[in-house]
Amino acid sequence: MQIWLLGSVAALVLSACGGGSGGGSSDTSASGGSTGGATGGSTGGSCVAASTQVPSAVDRVEARARSLTLASSGDVSPMKAREVQSPRARLVALAEVAPAKLAAETTSSGLRGAPRKIGFARSLPDTTLDWQTLADGRRAASISISSPSAQGLRLGLLVRSLPADATVRVYAQSASTGFELPASEILQALKANAAGGASGDTANTYWLPAVLGAEATVEVSLPAGADTAKVDVAVPQLSHLFALPDGTDAAGDTAGAGITAKIGEAGSCEIDAACNTDYQAESNAVARIVFVQGGSAFQCTGTLLNDNLNSGTPYLITANHCISTQASASSLQSYWFYRAPSCGAGTLNPAATLRTGGATLLYASASTDTSFMRLNEAPPSGAVFAGWSVSAPALAATVGTLHHPEGDLLKLSTGTVKSYQNCSLSSGGTSLTCTGTAQSNSGFLDALLTSGSTEEGSSGAALFQTIGTSRYVIGQLYGGSSSCSLRSGSNIYGRFDAAYNAALKQWLAATTVPTC
Repeated sequence: MQIWLLGSVAALVLSACGGGSGGGSSDTSASGGSTGGATGGSTGGSCVAASTQVPSAVDRVEARARSLTLASSGDVSPMKAREVQSPRARLVALAEVAPAKLAAETTSSGLRGAPRKIGFARSLPDTTLDWQTLADGRRAASISISSPSAQGLRLGLLVRSLPADATVRVYAQSASTGFELPASEILQALKANAAGGASGDTANTYWLPAVLGAEATVEVSLPAGADTAKVDVAVPQLSHLFALPDGTDAAGDTAGAGITAKIGEAGSCEIDAACNTDYQAESNAVARIVFVQGGSAFQCTGTLLNDNLNSGTPYLITANHCISTQASASSLQSYWFYRAPSCGAGTLNPAATLRTGGATLLYASASTDTSFMRLNEAPPSGAVFAGWSVSAPALAATVGTLHHPEGDLLKLSTGTVKSYQNCSLSSGGTSLTCTGTAQSNSGFLDALLTSGSTEEGSSGAALFQTIGTSRYVIGQLYGGSSSCSLRSGSNIYGRFDAAYNAALKQWLAATTVPTC
């Protein structure tokens, strides 16, 4: 029995209702309840469909969902022209990072199964706001923060009190544009953080969009007559980006070049996704994702998934070792169509698009290294919601993975399913030990990639199986030993069918769209 999902609809943006914190080896869904493992058990989450009856055809092992293309999402750029009236900024200048610390922070860990690090935390001194009254009566305050040698900055806005009618902006002083966020959006994200299990400053910190360069200004404005005593915010921490913010729409780019490309960073064996037209549709489902955890910034790969209702709900799958908490999901920035415009072009597709709205974490599990979330903002027009299959693939099945190695333009690596694997995390959670096993005992599989490889930044990338003339998601990348110099090495993927049976079917196979 197969289910073929066709058609074209606009994406739905659903309000956040919290999310799970998926650290360690636990499985969490929505409110953080235990699922009892990767291959079964009941979910303890409260975020379920209005009708939880799962169609029997979708529960069958042969079930598949075909991809869906988003025709229009009412695209709106996150960049806005800066206000003509801006408050004088208070200046906060950090010292140069000590060479030894910079070397320690920027040296790759070399761990496979770790997200690609692109920034590290720096603490800030007092960032008290200096309120001013603008000519139109609005009350505003701003702080200009610089961290020498940074390629970009993400400011962590700690919110203790913020009126819902306030507006927060972040930009470079040299720029004519910047990001503008209503306070209501920030407060909703902080509410989700708390519902997801975060507490203290972690729950109350909103990571503002990345700004290119070594300086970023945060501005808070209130309507005329508003009481500034109701605002209690600070910026006690920033993420100093030592790699370009991986496609960040350049709030600090006065030349208007827009998205900044990371071209040529990947290994020499990697193949441009644009060189294989068979995966043209699937390449539109893949995003480079950037997020903050503990003040450090990281980059992975994520893939948009369809559901059995063709609802256009923007579900995204990536690796649990990338995003396992709601606080990290709230900081998500996603970059779409980040690839070469044609095979071997070596330039960035002009359609590359940024989304900054974060996501609601729905499920996270170390058992299959799965992280599943719903984007808080619709993906851009032309994005594809990838199809998926919950039929366990046969050994030697043809597969491919679309990924952003080292933050580079989208690459395609292809090969076959080599074996099923039983994997366990080390006590420190820094490495995964895998042994070959029978399909029935496994939460992972190993793919032998004969074209291309995987690298840091590829983590979370979907593994697609070719069935007939179509391709379906069957897993997401943990890591492995393969490289351009070790083509026979392992590429370990968490099994999608195991995560689907554990929890994902309550969203992907619901008979009505979940309301949270």
